[in-house]
Amino acid sequence: MDLPHLNVLTKIDKIASYGPLPFELEFYTEVQDLPDIVPHLLEESPMMRHPKFEGLNNAVIDLVEDFGLVGFETLAVEDKKSMMTLLHSIDRAGGYAFGGAEGANNTVWQVAVRDGMRTMNVRDVQERWIDRKEEFDEMERKQLDEEAKAQETPALTDDAGEEDEESDVEEMRRHIPDSGIKVVRRP
Repeated sequence: MDLPHLNVLTKIDKIASYGPLPFELEFYTEVQDLPDIVPHLLEESPMMRHPKFEGLNNAVIDLVEDFGLVGFETLAVEDKKSMMTLLHSIDRAGGYAFGGAEGANNTVWQVAVRDGMRTMNVRDVQERWIDRKEEFDEMERKQLDEEAKAQETPALTDDAGEEDEESDVEEMRRHIPDSGIKVVRRP
């Protein structure tokens, strides 16, 4: 049985703590030009210099490049945009993108590649979590502080709050369709 799957690079928010990457993040997510990584692999792990691993590495590289079926999505769990982008990718892999009436007059391919499916690309992730992490973290802290200050505004008086509640209830009643059942409350 064929099942869709996604490869996900998690903990992208922690990637800067591992030191500089030999390549841009896009190299790892798009899985292109894999022979370029072999020297870095050999440098990182002396065990990989053994001749038997050279043949294995080259066979795996050839297999992945020949079929072009391997790619990765990124995920920073605490980042809403990152999570939403991954959810869109999951929906697309599972075929959910093709189920709505919004693309009823389009071909399957047009629905699959329409604009707006992705909200972040790998360059955005590179900029946010690797190149300018401290700057973005500071901006998010400021936004959270501003939101906290906005929530600390003085409360309305009780009278005004009751009037607002009553008007909200009346507005909700206007939007409820008539079911033909009448509810009578007795004192």
